[in-house]
Amino acid sequence: MKPDQTEDLVHDFQYVEDDRIVMTVGLVATFFFWGGHTQEKRRALVHCVEAFQEQYGSELRWGCDPESWKTKKLNDPKLPKLRDYVASLDEDDCIEWHLSSSNHREEVAEFSITCMTERGWQEDQMSWLTFQLPRHHAFESDLRQEFELLLSTCVEKLDPLHGQAGLAAVTPLLEVPYEGDVFDVATRYRTLYVEGAADLLCAAHGPKSINWLTIVGDVLAERMGGQQAYENYCRTLGVDTTRLGKTLVIRAGAVPEISPVSEAPPAGYVRANTALRPLRDGAYDSMGGGSIHGEVRFNRCTSDLWIRRLDAPDTWPPLSFAGLGKEPLGQSPSKNVKLKTGDRCEIHGRYKYSDAEAPELVLLPDDVAPFRLRYGAHGQFVGREAVTWELVATL
Repeated sequence: MKPDQTEDLVHDFQYVEDDRIVMTVGLVATFFFWGGHTQEKRRALVHCVEAFQEQYGSELRWGCDPESWKTKKLNDPKLPKLRDYVASLDEDDCIEWHLSSSNHREEVAEFSITCMTERGWQEDQMSWLTFQLPRHHAFESDLRQEFELLLSTCVEKLDPLHGQAGLAAVTPLLEVPYEGDVFDVATRYRTLYVEGAADLLCAAHGPKSINWLTIVGDVLAERMGGQQAYENYCRTLGVDTTRLGKTLVIRAGAVPEISPVSEAPPAGYVRANTALRPLRDGAYDSMGGGSIHGEVRFNRCTSDLWIRRLDAPDTWPPLSFAGLGKEPLGQSPSKNVKLKTGDRCEIHGRYKYSDAEAPELVLLPDDVAPFRLRYGAHGQFVGREAVTWELVATL
Protein backbone atom coordinates (compact mmCIF):
# COMPACT_ATOMS: atom_id res chain seq x y z
CA MET A 1 0.00 0.00 0.00
CA LYS A 2 1.39 3.39 -1.00
CA PRO A 3 1.29 6.45 1.32
CA ASP A 4 -1.35 8.22 -0.74
CA GLN A 5 -3.51 5.07 -0.58
CA THR A 6 -3.31 5.16 3.21
CA GLU A 7 -4.35 8.81 3.23
CA ASP A 8 -7.26 7.99 0.95
CA LEU A 9 -8.63 5.90 3.83
CA VAL A 10 -8.53 8.61 6.50
CA HIS A 11 -12.29 9.06 6.30
CA ASP A 12 -12.66 5.42 7.30
CA PHE A 13 -10.09 5.00 10.09
CA GLN A 14 -10.16 8.45 11.68
CA TYR A 15 -12.88 9.09 14.27
CA VAL A 16 -13.91 12.60 15.31
CA GLU A 17 -16.04 13.77 18.22
CA ASP A 18 -16.89 17.44 18.86
CA ASP A 19 -14.28 18.59 16.33
CA ARG A 20 -11.49 16.65 18.02
CA ILE A 21 -9.79 13.53 16.69
CA VAL A 22 -10.29 10.68 19.16
CA MET A 23 -8.93 7.78 17.08
CA THR A 24 -6.65 7.65 14.08
CA VAL A 25 -3.55 5.92 12.71
CA GLY A 26 -0.12 6.99 13.91
CA LEU A 27 3.46 5.77 13.72
CA VAL A 28 4.23 4.11 17.05
CA ALA A 29 7.25 2.39 18.61
CA THR A 30 7.02 0.41 21.86
CA PHE A 31 9.71 -1.31 23.93
CA PHE A 32 9.38 -3.73 26.85
CA PHE A 33 12.50 -4.02 28.99
CA TRP A 34 13.71 -5.21 32.38
CA GLY A 35 15.55 -3.31 35.08
CA GLY A 36 13.62 -0.05 35.17
CA HIS A 37 14.21 0.05 38.93
CA THR A 38 18.00 0.25 38.51
CA GLN A 39 20.06 3.41 38.18
CA GLU A 40 21.73 2.13 35.01
CA LYS A 41 18.49 1.47 33.16
CA ARG A 42 16.95 4.69 34.46
CA ARG A 43 19.85 6.66 32.98
CA ALA A 44 19.23 4.86 29.71
CA LEU A 45 15.53 5.71 29.87
CA VAL A 46 16.28 9.39 30.53
CA HIS A 47 18.64 9.37 27.53
CA CYS A 48 15.86 8.01 25.29
CA VAL A 49 13.27 10.54 26.46
CA GLU A 50 15.72 13.40 26.07
CA ALA A 51 16.61 12.17 22.57
CA PHE A 52 12.91 12.27 21.69
CA GLN A 53 12.62 15.80 23.09
CA GLU A 54 15.70 16.95 21.23
CA GLN A 55 14.24 15.72 17.95
CA TYR A 56 10.56 16.60 18.43
CA GLY A 57 10.45 18.89 21.47
CA SER A 58 9.25 21.91 19.50
CA GLU A 59 6.00 20.02 18.84
CA LEU A 60 5.27 19.25 22.50
CA ARG A 61 2.86 21.33 24.60
CA TRP A 62 2.30 19.67 27.95
CA GLY A 63 3.17 16.83 30.27
CA CYS A 64 1.69 14.98 33.21
CA ASP A 65 2.94 15.88 36.65
CA PRO A 66 4.53 12.58 37.74
CA GLU A 67 3.11 12.80 41.26
CA SER A 68 -0.45 14.00 40.65
CA TRP A 69 -0.76 13.11 36.93
CA LYS A 70 -2.34 16.53 36.39
CA THR A 71 -1.70 18.40 33.15
CA LYS A 72 1.16 20.90 33.24
CA LYS A 73 2.41 23.06 30.40
CA LEU A 74 5.99 22.33 29.49
CA ASN A 75 7.10 25.81 30.56
CA ASP A 76 5.46 25.41 33.98
CA PRO A 77 8.25 25.39 36.58
CA LYS A 78 6.19 22.91 38.62
CA LEU A 79 6.74 20.27 35.93
CA PRO A 80 10.17 18.83 36.74
CA LYS A 81 12.76 17.74 34.23
CA LEU A 82 12.76 13.96 33.95
CA ARG A 83 16.47 13.77 34.80
CA ASP A 84 15.93 15.72 38.04
CA TYR A 85 12.81 13.78 38.94
CA VAL A 86 14.50 10.41 38.46
CA ALA A 87 17.40 11.49 40.67
CA SER A 88 14.94 12.01 43.55
CA LEU A 89 13.58 8.44 43.47
CA ASP A 90 14.68 5.19 45.07
CA GLU A 91 14.44 1.77 43.44
CA ASP A 92 11.01 1.05 44.89
CA ASP A 93 9.51 4.10 43.18
CA CYS A 94 7.87 3.91 39.76
CA ILE A 95 8.71 6.36 37.00
CA GLU A 96 5.56 7.40 35.13
CA TRP A 97 6.14 10.04 32.48
CA HIS A 98 4.08 11.47 29.64
CA LEU A 99 4.66 14.36 27.21
CA SER A 100 2.22 15.33 24.44
CA SER A 101 1.63 17.68 21.52
CA SER A 102 -2.19 17.59 21.71
CA ASN A 103 -4.25 20.60 22.66
CA HIS A 104 -5.67 18.71 25.65
CA ARG A 105 -6.03 15.19 27.01
CA GLU A 106 -9.27 14.43 25.20
CA GLU A 107 -7.78 14.39 21.71
CA VAL A 108 -5.16 12.33 19.92
CA ALA A 109 -1.61 13.64 19.99
CA GLU A 110 0.53 13.68 16.88
CA PHE A 111 3.68 13.51 19.01
CA SER A 112 3.88 11.88 22.43
CA ILE A 113 6.14 9.78 24.62
CA THR A 114 5.15 7.71 27.66
CA CYS A 115 6.92 5.37 30.04
CA MET A 116 6.35 3.32 33.17
CA THR A 117 8.97 1.38 35.09
CA GLU A 118 8.92 -1.60 37.40
CA ARG A 119 9.59 -1.15 41.13
CA GLY A 120 12.38 -2.87 42.99
CA TRP A 121 9.99 -4.94 45.10
CA GLN A 122 7.96 -6.18 42.14
CA GLU A 123 8.52 -9.53 40.46
CA ASP A 124 7.78 -10.48 36.84
CA GLN A 125 6.73 -6.90 36.05
CA MET A 126 8.40 -5.27 33.05
CA SER A 127 9.12 -1.65 32.22
CA TRP A 128 7.76 0.08 29.14
CA LEU A 129 8.48 3.00 26.81
CA THR A 130 6.39 4.09 23.83
CA PHE A 131 6.43 7.07 21.52
CA GLN A 132 4.29 8.11 18.59
CA LEU A 133 4.63 10.37 15.56
CA PRO A 134 2.34 11.42 12.70
CA ARG A 135 1.96 8.59 10.18
CA HIS A 136 3.56 10.52 7.33
CA HIS A 137 6.88 10.08 9.13
CA ALA A 138 6.71 6.46 7.98
CA PHE A 139 6.61 7.38 4.30
CA GLU A 140 8.87 10.41 3.84
CA SER A 141 12.42 9.13 3.57
CA ASP A 142 14.17 11.75 5.74
CA LEU A 143 11.52 11.58 8.45
CA ARG A 144 11.55 7.79 8.42
CA GLN A 145 15.33 7.81 8.87
CA GLU A 146 14.96 10.10 11.90
CA PHE A 147 12.35 7.74 13.32
CA GLU A 148 14.54 4.68 12.81
CA LEU A 149 17.54 6.48 14.32
CA LEU A 150 15.55 7.20 17.49
CA LEU A 151 14.28 3.62 17.51
CA SER A 152 17.89 2.41 17.27
CA THR A 153 18.87 4.61 20.20
CA CYS A 154 16.06 3.17 22.33
CA VAL A 155 16.97 -0.41 21.42
CA GLU A 156 20.67 0.05 22.13
CA LYS A 157 20.07 1.86 25.42
CA LEU A 158 17.15 -0.14 26.83
CA ASP A 159 18.11 -3.63 25.62
CA PRO A 160 14.44 -4.66 25.32
CA LEU A 161 13.22 -8.22 25.68
CA HIS A 162 10.91 -7.40 22.79
CA GLY A 163 9.16 -4.49 21.07
CA GLN A 164 7.51 -3.39 17.87
CA ALA A 165 7.03 -0.37 15.63
CA GLY A 166 4.73 0.58 12.78
CA LEU A 167 1.31 1.99 12.02
CA ALA A 168 -1.06 1.58 14.95
CA ALA A 169 -4.44 2.75 16.17
CA VAL A 170 -3.88 5.73 18.47
CA THR A 171 -6.30 7.36 20.91
CA PRO A 172 -6.15 10.07 23.61
CA LEU A 173 -4.18 9.54 26.82
CA LEU A 174 -7.28 8.14 28.53
CA GLU A 175 -7.94 5.44 25.96
CA VAL A 176 -10.65 3.38 27.67
CA PRO A 177 -13.67 5.32 26.27
CA TYR A 178 -12.41 4.69 22.72
CA GLU A 179 -11.72 0.96 22.90
CA GLY A 180 -14.91 0.30 20.95
CA ASP A 181 -13.67 2.56 18.14
CA VAL A 182 -10.33 0.74 18.08
CA PHE A 183 -12.08 -2.62 17.89
CA ASP A 184 -14.25 -1.33 15.05
CA VAL A 185 -11.36 -0.13 12.92
CA ALA A 186 -9.29 -3.25 13.68
CA THR A 187 -11.96 -5.36 11.96
CA ARG A 188 -11.24 -3.50 8.69
CA TYR A 189 -7.42 -3.31 8.64
CA ARG A 190 -5.55 -6.52 9.23
CA THR A 191 -1.98 -5.28 9.73
CA LEU A 192 -2.90 -2.14 11.65
CA TYR A 193 -1.33 -2.74 15.06
CA VAL A 194 -3.54 -2.54 18.15
CA GLU A 195 -1.97 -1.91 21.53
CA GLY A 196 -3.97 -3.59 24.27
CA ALA A 197 -4.97 -3.10 27.88
CA ALA A 198 -2.93 -6.12 29.04
CA ASP A 199 0.23 -5.46 27.03
CA LEU A 200 2.43 -4.44 29.95
CA LEU A 201 0.94 -7.02 32.31
CA CYS A 202 1.58 -9.85 29.84
CA ALA A 203 4.87 -8.59 28.36
CA ALA A 204 7.08 -10.92 30.41
CA HIS A 205 5.46 -13.91 28.68
CA GLY A 206 6.60 -12.81 25.22
CA PRO A 207 5.48 -10.55 22.38
CA LYS A 208 1.80 -10.30 21.56
CA SER A 209 2.14 -9.95 17.80
CA ILE A 210 4.21 -8.62 14.93
CA ASN A 211 4.27 -5.14 13.43
CA TRP A 212 6.17 -3.55 10.56
CA LEU A 213 9.30 -3.80 12.73
CA THR A 214 9.38 -6.50 15.39
CA ILE A 215 12.18 -6.45 17.94
CA VAL A 216 13.38 -9.74 19.43
CA GLY A 217 15.94 -9.49 22.22
CA ASP A 218 18.76 -12.03 22.41
CA VAL A 219 17.38 -13.38 25.70
CA LEU A 220 13.99 -14.04 24.10
CA ALA A 221 15.78 -15.68 21.14
CA GLU A 222 17.10 -18.29 23.59
CA ARG A 223 13.67 -19.90 23.21
CA MET A 224 14.80 -20.94 19.74
CA GLY A 225 18.30 -21.98 20.78
CA GLY A 226 19.99 -18.60 20.91
CA GLN A 227 20.54 -15.51 18.80
CA GLN A 228 22.31 -17.22 15.90
CA ALA A 229 19.90 -20.16 15.83
CA TYR A 230 16.93 -17.81 15.71
CA GLU A 231 18.52 -15.68 13.01
CA ASN A 232 19.06 -18.85 10.97
CA TYR A 233 15.44 -19.88 11.57
CA CYS A 234 14.25 -16.51 10.26
CA ARG A 235 16.51 -16.84 7.24
CA THR A 236 15.00 -20.21 6.29
CA LEU A 237 11.58 -18.53 6.30
CA GLY A 238 12.74 -15.74 3.98
CA VAL A 239 12.40 -13.11 6.70
CA ASP A 240 14.33 -9.82 6.46
CA THR A 241 16.31 -9.29 9.68
CA THR A 242 18.90 -6.83 11.00
CA ARG A 243 21.12 -7.01 14.06
CA LEU A 244 20.67 -3.98 16.33
CA GLY A 245 22.38 -3.92 19.71
CA LYS A 246 21.45 -7.12 21.54
CA THR A 247 18.36 -7.67 19.40
CA LEU A 248 17.24 -8.94 16.05
CA VAL A 249 14.85 -6.64 14.18
CA ILE A 250 12.40 -8.34 11.83
CA ARG A 251 11.28 -6.05 8.99
CA ALA A 252 7.99 -6.88 7.28
CA GLY A 253 8.49 -4.48 4.37
CA ALA A 254 10.12 -1.30 3.15
CA VAL A 255 7.36 0.79 4.74
CA PRO A 256 4.51 -0.10 7.12
CA GLU A 257 1.05 -1.06 5.86
CA ILE A 258 -2.42 -1.28 7.39
CA SER A 259 -3.78 -3.79 4.84
CA PRO A 260 -7.57 -3.58 4.39
CA VAL A 261 -9.18 -6.96 5.09
CA SER A 262 -10.56 -7.00 1.55
CA GLU A 263 -6.97 -7.50 0.33
CA ALA A 264 -4.54 -10.36 0.86
CA PRO A 265 -2.18 -9.56 3.75
CA PRO A 266 1.32 -8.47 2.68
CA ALA A 267 3.63 -11.46 2.29
CA GLY A 268 6.33 -9.84 4.42
CA TYR A 269 3.94 -9.54 7.37
CA VAL A 270 2.86 -13.17 7.00
CA ARG A 271 6.49 -14.37 6.99
CA ALA A 272 7.31 -12.20 10.02
CA ASN A 273 4.31 -13.64 11.84
CA THR A 274 5.49 -17.19 11.11
CA ALA A 275 8.95 -16.40 12.45
CA LEU A 276 7.59 -14.87 15.65
CA ARG A 277 4.94 -17.48 16.43
CA PRO A 278 7.08 -19.86 18.57
CA LEU A 279 8.07 -16.85 20.70
CA ARG A 280 4.60 -15.36 20.93
CA ASP A 281 2.55 -15.20 24.13
CA GLY A 282 -0.02 -17.94 23.62
CA ALA A 283 -2.00 -17.03 26.72
CA TYR A 284 -2.49 -13.28 26.31
CA ASP A 285 -5.42 -11.94 28.29
CA SER A 286 -7.65 -9.22 26.76
CA MET A 287 -6.76 -6.20 24.65
CA GLY A 288 -9.86 -4.40 25.92
CA GLY A 289 -11.57 -3.59 29.18
CA GLY A 290 -15.19 -4.01 30.12
CA SER A 291 -17.91 -2.46 27.97
CA ILE A 292 -19.39 0.76 29.37
CA HIS A 293 -22.51 1.22 27.24
CA GLY A 294 -22.77 -2.19 25.58
CA GLU A 295 -20.38 -1.37 22.74
CA VAL A 296 -18.29 -4.25 21.42
CA ARG A 297 -14.68 -4.27 22.63
CA PHE A 298 -11.88 -6.78 22.55
CA ASN A 299 -12.33 -9.63 25.02
CA ARG A 300 -10.14 -12.71 25.52
CA CYS A 301 -11.71 -14.53 22.57
CA THR A 302 -11.50 -11.72 20.03
CA SER A 303 -8.05 -10.69 21.29
CA ASP A 304 -6.84 -14.21 20.58
CA LEU A 305 -8.38 -14.12 17.10
CA TRP A 306 -6.71 -10.78 16.36
CA ILE A 307 -3.34 -12.05 17.60
CA ARG A 308 -3.73 -15.06 15.27
CA ARG A 309 -4.99 -12.89 12.38
CA LEU A 310 -2.07 -13.82 10.09
CA ASP A 311 -1.81 -17.47 11.12
CA ALA A 312 -4.45 -18.79 8.74
CA PRO A 313 -6.90 -17.33 6.19
CA ASP A 314 -10.25 -16.07 7.49
CA THR A 315 -9.10 -16.02 11.12
CA TRP A 316 -9.66 -12.28 11.42
CA PRO A 317 -12.14 -10.81 11.23
CA PRO A 318 -14.43 -13.81 11.82
CA LEU A 319 -17.47 -14.19 9.60
CA SER A 320 -19.60 -13.29 12.62
CA PHE A 321 -18.97 -12.18 16.17
CA ALA A 322 -22.30 -13.55 17.31
CA GLY A 323 -21.99 -16.49 19.66
CA LEU A 324 -18.22 -16.34 20.03
CA GLY A 325 -18.24 -16.04 23.80
CA LYS A 326 -15.45 -14.63 25.93
CA GLU A 327 -12.88 -17.44 26.00
CA PRO A 328 -10.39 -18.35 23.23
CA LEU A 329 -11.66 -20.91 20.76
CA GLY A 330 -10.40 -24.48 20.46
CA GLN A 331 -11.53 -28.09 20.40
CA SER A 332 -10.39 -30.93 22.62
CA PRO A 333 -7.79 -32.99 20.76
CA SER A 334 -8.83 -36.47 19.62
CA LYS A 335 -5.48 -37.96 20.59
CA ASN A 336 -2.61 -37.31 22.95
CA VAL A 337 0.06 -35.28 21.14
CA LYS A 338 3.34 -34.21 22.65
CA LEU A 339 6.22 -32.21 21.18
CA LYS A 340 9.73 -32.02 22.51
CA THR A 341 11.81 -28.88 22.14
CA GLY A 342 13.17 -28.84 18.58
CA ASP A 343 10.39 -31.01 17.14
CA ARG A 344 8.38 -29.79 14.18
CA CYS A 345 4.70 -29.28 14.88
CA GLU A 346 2.19 -31.33 12.87
CA ILE A 347 -1.14 -30.19 14.35
CA HIS A 348 -2.39 -26.59 14.52
CA GLY A 349 -3.32 -25.97 18.11
CA ARG A 350 -2.64 -24.68 21.60
CA TYR A 351 0.21 -26.25 23.54
CA LYS A 352 1.24 -26.10 27.16
CA TYR A 353 4.25 -27.12 29.17
CA SER A 354 3.42 -30.35 30.97
CA ASP A 355 3.21 -28.77 34.44
CA ALA A 356 1.56 -25.50 33.35
CA GLU A 357 -2.05 -24.67 34.12
CA ALA A 358 -2.84 -22.87 30.85
CA PRO A 359 -1.70 -23.01 27.21
CA GLU A 360 1.49 -21.07 26.52
CA LEU A 361 1.89 -21.52 22.76
CA VAL A 362 -0.03 -21.57 19.51
CA LEU A 363 1.80 -23.58 16.85
CA LEU A 364 1.05 -24.43 13.23
CA PRO A 365 2.38 -27.33 11.18
CA ASP A 366 6.14 -27.03 10.58
CA ASP A 367 6.64 -24.56 13.47
CA VAL A 368 9.49 -25.57 15.79
CA ALA A 369 8.68 -26.30 19.44
CA PRO A 370 10.77 -23.87 21.54
CA PHE A 371 12.76 -24.10 24.73
CA ARG A 372 11.28 -22.80 27.97
CA LEU A 373 13.16 -19.95 29.66
CA ARG A 374 13.84 -19.38 33.33
CA TYR A 375 14.14 -15.83 34.65
CA GLY A 376 14.97 -14.13 37.92
CA ALA A 377 12.56 -11.70 39.59
CA HIS A 378 13.59 -8.85 37.28
CA GLY A 379 14.10 -10.82 34.11
CA GLN A 380 17.65 -11.97 34.78
CA PHE A 381 18.22 -14.81 32.34
CA VAL A 382 18.80 -17.98 34.38
CA GLY A 383 18.75 -20.52 31.56
CA ARG A 384 16.76 -22.43 29.00
CA GLU A 385 15.44 -25.93 29.28
CA ALA A 386 14.28 -28.47 26.75
CA VAL A 387 10.73 -29.47 27.65
CA THR A 388 7.76 -31.43 26.42
CA TRP A 389 4.79 -29.50 25.08
CA GLU A 390 1.35 -31.05 25.19
CA LEU A 391 -1.47 -30.35 22.75
CA VAL A 392 -4.50 -29.14 24.74
CA ALA A 393 -6.74 -27.72 21.98
CA THR A 394 -6.87 -27.94 18.20
CA LEU A 395 -7.60 -24.90 16.02
